[in-house]
Amino acid sequence: MFMRLVQVKVRRESVDKLRAAYDMEIIPELAKVRGCKFATLVQSIHQPTECISLTLWENAEAVDEYVRKGTYTYLLEGVQSYLAYATEWKVKLSADQTMEYVPITEEPTVKAYQVAHLPETSPISVSPGALYVRILSMRIQPGKMSEFLETYISKILPVLRTTKGCRYSYLSESANDDDETISLTIWDSKETADEYEASGTFDLLVRNVKHLLSGLYQWKMSLGRGGSQTAVTSDDLSVQGYRVVTGRSFM
Repeated sequence: MFMRLVQVKVRRESVDKLRAAYDMEIIPELAKVRGCKFATLVQSIHQPTECISLTLWENAEAVDEYVRKGTYTYLLEGVQSYLAYATEWKVKLSADQTMEYVPITEEPTVKAYQVAHLPETSPISVSPGALYVRILSMRIQPGKMSEFLETYISKILPVLRTTKGCRYSYLSESANDDDETISLTIWDSKETADEYEASGTFDLLVRNVKHLLSGLYQWKMSLGRGGSQTAVTSDDLSVQGYRVVTGRSFM
């Protein structure tokens, strides 16, 4: 499975319009795209004009086909008017040789991840106001990825499988950065994820791989209504929290 994150900056007055467009236009189109399994739009808690589209795919080839056929560009163009302008300006001469200042719309930041381990076979079910997503992002020391993957599968995954409320777990390697990986877990509720952290289990699991990490932080996102809280697991980075404003599973 393949995970794709597209980050955009939105005009402050257009956040609700983007949500509506994602719900009414983008999700129905993605539902028809071969290989797309899940799509959700999340909004930053601390910077409401920052949003991320998170999609899960059957494989990297399906994503390549989606981009190659122009569907991604078509969907992006459909919401382009809602996106914020960059602070950079381009100057050009018009036909009558007068100068025009044309604002440049910022290109979305796209990150892609290959899911390295996917034990679950049941589809993701989106329960508004209940299901909770926790994303742990880690930068691995150069040359230590293989050791990290072996440790995660042998020591961390078995614990997650038996942890109360943990419904799905995905381990993904960045397609753009050889040293980056993320662990995405989906929980029955925010409360069960909080219980997992409060119990000390998370800290114990991190100790298994701490010597392999060069940095560590996590995102927490709530699938459904309401906000989410940010939790920083090291002093290295500050983390933004996100809430899901809409989403649908196609599995």
